[in-house]
Amino acid sequence: MSAAFLVAVVAYALGVAVVCAFTALRGRRRHPLILPALLVIEFCVLVQAVLDLVHLAGGPRPAALAVHIGYLAASVVILPLAVGSVRLDEGRWATAAVGIGCVIVAVVSLRLHQTLDPAGSGARR
Repeated sequence: MSAAFLVAVVAYALGVAVVCAFTALRGRRRHPLILPALLVIEFCVLVQAVLDLVHLAGGPRPAALAVHIGYLAASVVILPLAVGSVRLDEGRWATAAVGIGCVIVAVVSLRLHQTLDPAGSGARR
């Protein structure tokens, strides 16, 4: 998995989380552009998952393969679960929940990259 792509996914997810937090703190309804932004994040996470699966198929396996696959599965389902749980609610707390989902995606993406190290040493690539 490319480190530059990882940085882009994490930065974008955290940026959307900041927008959600700002919107929620101001007590406003969810902005109509948040849903397309979430779709972009989910698309990036799916691309990240495909790249990771290709790497697993052709490269060295991580030391904790089950943990890595768990992070991979979680990264794909977090945003759909967050958005699905507040689908009909556009209020303040629904926007905050979506923002928290974005933060979780960022953290899980980072952990996914960390568990990819086959030796488990945490060394950077």
